[in-house]
Amino acid sequence: MDTAKIRRLVTDLVRVNRDYLTRPEFRNAARERLVAVDNSPVSRAEAALVDDAALPYLHLVETSTALAGIGFSRDAERHLNLVVGEIRPDATFAGVTTALTVGRTLAAELGLPLRVVMVSYTTSGNSSAAAQAFVGARFPDVTAQVVAREDLPSVRFSPDDSWLATHWKTAHAIDVATRSGRIASDRVAYLVQDYEPGFSPWSTEYAVAASTYRRGFQPIVNSTPLRAYLEKHQGLTVDDDLVFAPDLDLDLLRRVAAKRSADEVTRVLFYGRPSKHRNLFRLGVAALKIAARELAASGHPVEFVSAGELHGDTDLGAGHTLRSVGTLPWDDYFDLLASTGVVLSLQYSPHPSHPPFDAAVSGALAVTNEFDGTRSGLHDRIDAVAAEPEALAAAVVAAVRRNAAEGPGAFADLAPGALGGSLASAVRAAAVRMTARRPESDGSRRGGTP
Repeated sequence: MDTAKIRRLVTDLVRVNRDYLTRPEFRNAARERLVAVDNSPVSRAEAALVDDAALPYLHLVETSTALAGIGFSRDAERHLNLVVGEIRPDATFAGVTTALTVGRTLAAELGLPLRVVMVSYTTSGNSSAAAQAFVGARFPDVTAQVVAREDLPSVRFSPDDSWLATHWKTAHAIDVATRSGRIASDRVAYLVQDYEPGFSPWSTEYAVAASTYRRGFQPIVNSTPLRAYLEKHQGLTVDDDLVFAPDLDLDLLRRVAAKRSADEVTRVLFYGRPSKHRNLFRLGVAALKIAARELAASGHPVEFVSAGELHGDTDLGAGHTLRSVGTLPWDDYFDLLASTGVVLSLQYSPHPSHPPFDAAVSGALAVTNEFDGTRSGLHDRIDAVAAEPEALAAAVVAAVRRNAAEGPGAFADLAPGALGGSLASAVRAAAVRMTARRPESDGSRRGGTP
């Protein structure tokens, strides 16, 4: 091995160790990956429980056999099992919150108690007790048992349970369990919140994620732009009544709007998540560097803050620094939003992500990227432009100047039906279809007790 290659390897090792020590998101992702590929006690326990139909899927992806060995009892109480990757109190944003809302609503429609099943490997800060406390605090009217992955072998499910997938890795885990006869596919709803194959490069993960849309689960789709994209690229037909608009917390956004006040300094908030490729972190930083230079030349006072994931502070040039506040608790994030005039939030996918809408509805100006014609014209405070540094920078500069001239705006909701119907009506439509299509169980699920 030549000297230059050794030097690069040592440099990479130093960087990995530094990030492991200083970045919680990197550390948890590394731990999950290490557990997924090693011969851990959880992995060995799952392998011992799965049958021949599921065994080939062991380690296909890290969640493949999480549900393939679950046991059943005819005496077990029926539940709606809301399947999520994890619930972390310090990192639970719109996707998980919407999943919990849909789960609570679907459970009520089906007349079943809610149970939350986490299929990611447990890492620091990801205990079932912490997740259960968070669910209880966020939804005080709901009593839900939370089960961690390593505890699944000790749980007895009812053969008449219903299931709700909330992400492609959870849908895949349910899919493998249906192949081995543990779960009936006609008892499964699939909350689709984005085109998730795009979260991975062209790869095994991409192929497995795409396959989950074709498994016959009852879809519930978050937004009409996403529905159109799924129909175009996956051939998935979804009726209008199964599509709902993003579930914005309008009461909270009204309170955010009421807190806004004029300020000489315009704060630009960047939704910065370096580990999530679809959020285009480096592209956003490049755009902010161009915007910082132009704003400095104009003399307008501006402050740049990044939230969403902790990263190092970034020198934007022209005397400006992008200061990272990392992942914030729910209430803290919206307190920050109340003092923000402009939000730059990028997402290279067809789902209209929450941060631009949270900003625009609560009185700030938002800049985002266009994607396949899914973003333009959704709100007069959202400027959707080409995903290029110069275009994004020009939009940020224009938004800063508009904010300085007009001050904070008032609360302004989306036009009715702009992105779909109500969440409650879509979930109700799904529940009606699930009830109509499923036969009564004969208690013959594998793993059941006589």
